[in-house]
Amino acid sequence: MICYKDKHTTIFHSSLYQTTSTVVETDHFMLVVDPCWLPGEVEEIRHYVYSRKGERPLYLLFTHSDYDHIIGYNAFPDAITIGSKGMERNLEKDSILEQIRDFDDSYYIKRNYEIAYPQISYLVSEDGQNLQIGEYCFTFYVANGHTNDGLFTVIEPLGLWIAGDYLSDIEFPYIYSSSIDYEKTLETAEAILNRHSIKLLIPGHGSVTTEIDEITKRINESRKYIHNTRQLLLEKKEVEAFQILKHYDFPKVMEKFLRGNLELMKKELKLENE
Repeated sequence: MICYKDKHTTIFHSSLYQTTSTVVETDHFMLVVDPCWLPGEVEEIRHYVYSRKGERPLYLLFTHSDYDHIIGYNAFPDAITIGSKGMERNLEKDSILEQIRDFDDSYYIKRNYEIAYPQISYLVSEDGQNLQIGEYCFTFYVANGHTNDGLFTVIEPLGLWIAGDYLSDIEFPYIYSSSIDYEKTLETAEAILNRHSIKLLIPGHGSVTTEIDEITKRINESRKYIHNTRQLLLEKKEVEAFQILKHYDFPKVMEKFLRGNLELMKKELKLENE
């Protein structure tokens, strides 16, 4: 599963949706981010972590509450969990757990741990909040739009940017909560580049990058997608919005997410009854 590795960071790629799970290890801690998907994949991550952890404290960070990103929660029962206030206050917890059960039932999947919604030990309640662990500083930024409980996390001095379901090279923006909030998150992304010395961007799906120009490209392409889609809807050219699928490798499944974006934006633009 390992698709990237350096001195401190190991990134695992699931076979499903090219989803990333990240392990960061230093002298002061080990950190696991969004362990997923299949039982064998979660077990590979779990074995890697516990075979190396020793006496170091283990942290478990959730970038947001989508079911694929919390599915491995209870495989790390001793971890200190980190998540956003929005994630803790999520009113759809039961629905998210039901999505996990539906997924497992659909493929006759059994897990050796209990499915549960994460209980958050360290709550991120404000934009720019810091967590200091030894010589390492975690800076958290509100990243809403995809969902309403997302987090960007920057770890210094490593220069790691854990972006959750933003800035992917294999997806256009999947917008579940607000395109306006999504644009604000892209502004936050630009501010992060100006404020921090980023050495590695880790999206929730797709490929990592060490190139600032590539990160900037992904920000600009996401902003352009939202602007263009909104404009097509205003001009009553919804059919043309589907042309973007030609630029991606998995157009059949992505059409569902595109339709969801269009319905959400039509409601935002008050076009739902037209």
